[in-house]
This record gives sequence, structure tokens and C-alpha cells, in this order.
Amino acid sequence: MDPALPSDLSYLDLMDRESRDTVRRCRGTSRFLDETNAMSVARSGATRLLDLLDCFELGTVEDKGMDYYEARCPILYESQVVGFVLAGGKSSNQAATVHINLFGSACLHISPAQWAKVRDWLASYGGHVTRVDLACDVFEGDDITTVPTAWKSGEFDVMGKRPSETVHGSWFGGHSRTFEVGKRQTGKCMRAYEKGDEQFGPEENDPWIRYEVEIRNSSRVIDLDVLTRPADFFAGAYPFCESLLERLGQAATAQKVKTCTRLADATAEAAATRGVKWFVRTAAPMFCRLLLDGGELLEVVADRESHRRPGRFAGFTRSAMADALRKVGEALAPAPSPSFIGA
Repeated sequence: MDPALPSDLSYLDLMDRESRDTVRRCRGTSRFLDETNAMSVARSGATRLLDLLDCFELGTVEDKGMDYYEARCPILYESQVVGFVLAGGKSSNQAATVHINLFGSACLHISPAQWAKVRDWLASYGGHVTRVDLACDVFEGDDITTVPTAWKSGEFDVMGKRPSETVHGSWFGGHSRTFEVGKRQTGKCMRAYEKGDEQFGPEENDPWIRYEVEIRNSSRVIDLDVLTRPADFFAGAYPFCESLLERLGQAATAQKVKTCTRLADATAEAAATRGVKWFVRTAAPMFCRLLLDGGELLEVVADRESHRRPGRFAGFTRSAMADALRKVGEALAPAPSPSFIGA
């Protein structure tokens, strides 16, 4: 042990996985006698989580990571893996963090009171949610073919815009069908699929439909309350989801996961840029004539039509539109002439 190193670290702790494998081969053993620091942290985090939940078992910590972490400790339910606690982040934004990944099969056994404990625990350490999947199961009475119809009628529109759609499965054959709204790369999407066909096989023709909303922290900040009020955040994802819960008699107050300010500003600026380009290309000649030769006509038109809003600005506040147009105007304005006085 080098005296310059902290007392709780060894050279092995500071090695990457490839280097540790080299040491392992030189020692002629398949396991270390001493755990790496990342393994200890993963096991400690898993132990604390199990203390809060009190319904799972602790697996054997492994010097084998996932999701770019170096070590993991399995969470077990009746000897089956239902999640992992990960440590040893390789990138700078993961360093000194612990990642908890609970599968859907684990969530089936966690009560609202236990979720509240997890939520408070994460808040006390400044933790955050990077991904959450919220599901609503309808075991009979629903038809997957009604979801594309709802999409066409605007029940998934957000701020006046219709998200993209994708279909999977055998729509012509009438089984194993999935209708997906949105793109997971944007941080939010919904999948409606025939869960009965997945679980029991299409030959059983089971009517079970699952509606699943996936939310990621891509340009979004996911409130920790999603752990204690999942129905509210499911309802807030799309108007369709809110209507679905109302139809099922599930009480919920729609709660949206807001996009980060930077994303909203960039989206408004992009809309303004496209609008100005269209204006210059299409309407600028007439505007110039009205401005130069139309007398008060331009003022009359502006006063009479000011209540109308361009479709591309649907969903943006007036201040957001003004800021976006100001930025675009500054970019289009010619650079000032250099001054030769006192320079």
C-alpha cells in the first residue's frame, strides 16, 4: 500500500477493469480475495435500499458492471434478479454516483409507503430519476386499433404539434401489435401493445392491452414525486393518457414533466428562424411595398390581425416568441461598421 494513497484505497481500486483482469490472470485466480472499492460501494448502496424496502434479498456483488458502471450488486426476489445497484462510474458525470435500476418485476412488490421512503432517501442525497416507465394495464374491453384513430384525431398532440408514430408487429395478421407515439430520443414516448399476445401467445387471443409511457431525463428534469404519484405523471404525458385514466375511473391530476429551459428556448428560436426564412422568401416583397407605399395600411392590418398567432408558434408564450424573434433579428442584422474614431 502506497502511503500517498487514501487508506481505504489500494492500487487495485484505481485500476480499470482490463488492468484488474491482467492482475487476476497473473495471480492465477478467477476472483480477487479483496473487493474493489466500486464493489463495496455497490453492495453498500444495495444494502441501504433493501433496508428501506424490506421485501427483497441481497445478491452477490459482482466485478462486472453495466450501463458504463464497473461493479453491480443484484437485487433478488425469490432468488430471481429484479434489479441492480451499480457503482464505479467510468465517465466524469457518473463518477462518485450510485445507480439504482429496478425492473418492472420489482415494482410489483413495492408499496406506496415504501416508494415514499425511497423518494425521501433520494432527495436527502440529491439523487435524481434518469428514466421511469409508467404503465396502465387494461385486461379486457380495449382494442389496440383505437389508438391510431386517437392519434389521428389529435389526442396525443402537445403544444399544437403531433408527435411521430411507429407501428410494430403483425397489423395485417391482427396480433402482437404495438403502436408507438413519439421518439425515446426526445425523452418521452408512449407504447400501446397487446400484452396478452406477448405473455400467452397470439393463439390464445388474450385481450390484455398495456399502455406504457417512457420518460427519460433527456432535456427534462423528472420530479422525484413520480415515485409517489405515478398516475399524475402518466396522465400528464398526453391528453390520451389522461382520458384513459378518466375512463377507467382512476383519479389523477395531470402533471407534466417540463422540458429544460434551454430546450424550450432552442425550440422557440428554431420556430422563429423558420418563420423568418419563410417571410423573407415569400412575403418580404409585399411587406416592403406596404411599409414604403402603403401609408397606414400596414398599421391597420397589424391592429386588426394581432390576435392571430402563427401555427409554428403554438404553445409558446408571447415573451418566448419575442425573445426568439429578437435573437433571430440580431443574427440577421449586419455587423456594425468599424469605428476609426478613438480606436
